[in-house]
Amino acid sequence: MNWKVLKTEEDYKNASIRLMEIFHVSPNSPEHDELDLLMV
Repeated sequence: MNWKVLKTEEDYKNASIRLMEIFHVSPNSPEHDELDLLMV
């Protein structure tokens, strides 16, 4: 995934959808790092 600053409402919406998709991933996985960044 490409990381970027959320600047628009559409960016926020897409990030929220992705966050919900990966919310229950295992710790120490690449998706967990992504989850941490999305929750910031």
